[in-house]
Amino acid sequence: EDGIMVPIIRSADKTSLVDLTAKYKELVNLARQRRISPDMQTGGIAAVSNFGTFGVEWGTPIPLPDQTLLLGLGMGKKAPSWDESKQQFVPKTEAQITLSFDHRSIDGGGAGRLLKRVIELLEDPRNL
Repeated sequence: EDGIMVPIIRSADKTSLVDLTAKYKELVNLARQRRISPDMQTGGIAAVSNFGTFGVEWGTPIPLPDQTLLLGLGMGKKAPSWDESKQQFVPKTEAQITLSFDHRSIDGGGAGRLLKRVIELLEDPRNL
C-alpha cells in the first residue's frame, strides 16, 4: 500500500534456522507496522518474495537494483504424487519456485545450482 519494504537479515549464513525464523517474524511484524528504517533495508544481496501468501501460484519477481537475486515462492497446493514404497498415489504439497538474478553478478550455472540446492532442502527439511 505504501511502497515496498525489504528488511535485511544480516549474517543469515551464520544464524540458526530457529533464530532466522524468529528474526523473520520480527521483521514482518515491523514491516506491517511500517516501522522498518532505511538502514534496515540496505546492504542485502538476495531477497525472498512469498507471493504465495496472496494465493498466487507463480510469478517472476525482479530483484531490486542493489540486489543480486530474488527467490520467489508461490502458493503451496496438494497434488497427487506416486509413492513407490506404497505403490499408490499420495497427496503431496507442491509449490512453484522461481529465481531471478542479475547476470552481471552470477551466471546461469551458479543460479541453477543454487535453485537446485534450495529445492533439495525444501523437499527434505531434515537437511537444514
